[in-house]
Amino acid sequence: MSAAININSTIEKMSNPDKDFRFMATHDLAQELAKEAFRLDPNAEPKLVTQLLKLLEDPSNNVQENAVNCLGLLIRRVRENTAGDIVDTLCTHMLNDKKDELRDISNIGLKTVIRQVPYDPPALSSLLVKRLTSRLITAVTTNEKPEVKMCCLDILNDMLVKFGGHMIADHEKIMRAVLAQLTSGRPATRKRAITCLGYLAVSLPDPLFAELMTGVLGLTGQARKSDHIRTLVQALTAISRSVGFRLGKYFPEIVPLIVGYCEDKKLESDDELRENCLQAFESLILRSSKDVTPYLPQIITLCLKFIRYDPNYASEDDDGDEGMGDAEEDEEGDAEDEGEDEGDISDDDDMSWKVRRSATKCLSAVIVTRPDLLPELYDPNSQIAIAPTLIARFSEREENVKLDVFSTFVDLIKQTGLVAKRTTSRAATSLRDITPKLVQSVTKQLKERSVKTRVGAFALLKELVSVLPGVLAPHISALVPGIVYSLGDKNSNSNLKIEALTFLRQLMSTHPEDAFHKHVSTLSTPVLKAVGDHYYRISAEGLRVCLELIRVIRPAGSSFDSRPYVDPLYQAILSQLQAQDLDQEVKEAAIACVGSLVATLGDAPTPDVLSKILALLLDRLRNEITRVTAVRALDKIAASPLHIDLSSALNDYTRELAGFLRKSNRQLRQASLHCLDNLIKGYGTTSQFPYSVILTEVAPLITDADLHITHLALRLCVTSLQVAHQETAPLIAEKILPQTTALLRSSLLQGLALESLLALYTELIQRQTVVSFEQLLDGLLSLVKRKPSDPPVAKQSLGSIAQCIAVISARAQLAQRQTVVSLFVRDIQNPIDDTVKWLYLLGLGEIGRRVDLSNVDQLRVAVLSAMDLPSEELKQAASFALGNIAVGSMESYLPFVLSEINARPKQQYLLLHSLREIIVRQSTSPQGVQVLQPYLGQILPILFQHCETEEEGTRN
Repeated sequence: MSAAININSTIEKMSNPDKDFRFMATHDLAQELAKEAFRLDPNAEPKLVTQLLKLLEDPSNNVQENAVNCLGLLIRRVRENTAGDIVDTLCTHMLNDKKDELRDISNIGLKTVIRQVPYDPPALSSLLVKRLTSRLITAVTTNEKPEVKMCCLDILNDMLVKFGGHMIADHEKIMRAVLAQLTSGRPATRKRAITCLGYLAVSLPDPLFAELMTGVLGLTGQARKSDHIRTLVQALTAISRSVGFRLGKYFPEIVPLIVGYCEDKKLESDDELRENCLQAFESLILRSSKDVTPYLPQIITLCLKFIRYDPNYASEDDDGDEGMGDAEEDEEGDAEDEGEDEGDISDDDDMSWKVRRSATKCLSAVIVTRPDLLPELYDPNSQIAIAPTLIARFSEREENVKLDVFSTFVDLIKQTGLVAKRTTSRAATSLRDITPKLVQSVTKQLKERSVKTRVGAFALLKELVSVLPGVLAPHISALVPGIVYSLGDKNSNSNLKIEALTFLRQLMSTHPEDAFHKHVSTLSTPVLKAVGDHYYRISAEGLRVCLELIRVIRPAGSSFDSRPYVDPLYQAILSQLQAQDLDQEVKEAAIACVGSLVATLGDAPTPDVLSKILALLLDRLRNEITRVTAVRALDKIAASPLHIDLSSALNDYTRELAGFLRKSNRQLRQASLHCLDNLIKGYGTTSQFPYSVILTEVAPLITDADLHITHLALRLCVTSLQVAHQETAPLIAEKILPQTTALLRSSLLQGLALESLLALYTELIQRQTVVSFEQLLDGLLSLVKRKPSDPPVAKQSLGSIAQCIAVISARAQLAQRQTVVSLFVRDIQNPIDDTVKWLYLLGLGEIGRRVDLSNVDQLRVAVLSAMDLPSEELKQAASFALGNIAVGSMESYLPFVLSEINARPKQQYLLLHSLREIIVRQSTSPQGVQVLQPYLGQILPILFQHCETEEEGTRN
């Protein structure tokens, strides 16, 4: 009863004379209704709904708004008859042509209710359709008040969008009622009718859709007034946007009709109609790209004509257009002339720019949907040559249209890049050929006063260098003035400066360094000024440009004199590195930049400056926010061929990095391992290098929990042995080998981690100072010779163990290797544990792949006898072993395998697997293919012969 009491109390407050009480009551009710757990007392339901409907006429707009919100939330919680009352009342109020305010709030109420009612289950949505549709159709057809008609069309639009599938019975009535409104004398009514037809077309069955198209096309053909023609063309466009795929069979009527309106002399002054026609073509191309193919040349020709359409300023031929461009440059050169009229023509009355914009967007639709036409779009001799015309239109006087022209050309470049990635195309070559004209036109735009124009030009150039790296190398001299102007112009905003810097960075990263050498002095000044800019995004982008500039002024093998630029670079970057109150993006860019600077030009500054930088870098390493970026910067310095003197901070660096290996941040651990690896390579021979600290932290990382981290950790161990095996071999034996033993038990070990583990064992066996071959072998064999209490070894890990045994045996002395092979050959013929026998067979295969075992006695007999064992797994291991042994001694074993395939019918399946192993292993390198080539005459007949065998496994 408490809920009912609360509702009754709320109803009382809703009728309170004080509007604040009414407002709070409806506000609180809306909050309660929004809760899923709310349950409405059936006895209070009618009173609540009645009171909310009364509040639609409340003098307070806020109360009305809350009442509408409550009705929308209530519609799903009340009984069907109550929901029907709500809908009927709202519809009655909306159709009331006397109270405008009540009609408007009821219209909003109905929209809210429709939005809240779900499509499924259909009970409520069907009720809504039943109560509303017929009344709305009647009102649209018979009501004389335009405002009521517009409200009804709005509600019909919302219902068709959401419940079109439930309104099938009324589709024909709706269609006829709405079609009649296309010739209404009120533009707002026609606009709503157009939208309604677009939504209606989605759910119309084919017969009614055909009737709709016949009706629209018939009205279009009969129309004589410009505004009616525009309406009907817009209706075709709306239908195309909704169901363009259904319009294919009507194209023979639609396209000539629209083309006719574009070229009709009587309508040549109606720019809005031409805009509508071109928008219709754009929609047809986007929604029906296949069906429109026969008409594309005609449409493109029309667009190329109207993209130059500017009757108030120039003639429509190409020469006039170029002359117009020159006139525009002169005109736009003087700020006072920009707003003046030319003669009696007012820019405010000139709507031709909308035609040019629509033509541009239509061409963009062609480019995006028809990449197969790209070669023709570039070819100046083609009827549909879009590219030359777009370049000519870079001189467009209307800024919005010019930006659309840039955007369309960007689409052209993007499509060219996508096609070039998938297949060989003439389009990329054509784009390269047209680049000189493109640059000539774009460089003029880079000198314009308009900021938006220059931003658009830089966006176009960025796309060009990303698709065709290096294409602008001959044109750097032409582009540099525009870049410098945009960076130094007092009217340039932050967006333009960022675009200019981003383009410059991409330009430097995609072009050869020597192309910039004669421009370094010109470019470095504005770039270094940008580094110190107060806006963090400009400063960060300036620092990223400096990264490329550093590479440019000192490329490998170049004689370019970089000395004049070193001190300014150090000063600009160091000032940002020292600052504490900078944005995170700037801090990270400064750290990355200083890393590259020291790695590339670290031999230029004085020792004091270098020590200061190294101390700052250490400070950034100790900062949790910047440590990852600092590690990467230090990694660059450590890998530098200049071998920078890090003695002042080396011990601190290594200890900090070793400490990072305990952190949970995976990115930090990866970067730290990589950096430590480079530090060991470059500085690992220095005295007191803290190997013990490093390897102690590395050991816990060697697990199967993260195999990439394990790979990096093992590579670091290999590097340590290579650089300082005397100091590190005992540490690795003590700390690392127990971890590798545990790792080998894992069934997950594979890929780079396994390769790095094999490299570690290889390095250990080559430097038998602490760990002998026998110790390594015993440790590996002990993994399978387990006690009853030990956990079983995963079958998948036997392959990894076998590879480790193979690498140490292959690098061991001949006598040691022979001992291992003899042991394996003997034991696989004896009754031992299957797991051990499996390992021995895999081990023989891995050793045989690496060294020639053709002289080993009893090897063939032992492996072939294993193929007769009852265990399928051991048979497969024997097959693997024979194939890999043959890879290491092709002359001896391949003919043997081929002869045994025919000689042993029972083992054919296994012997064919051995042959497959030989072919797969040898096919991984050109040398292996050459080795295999002489035997193809023997291999192929056997394969063809067994392709026809009845046994499916052998055939496969």
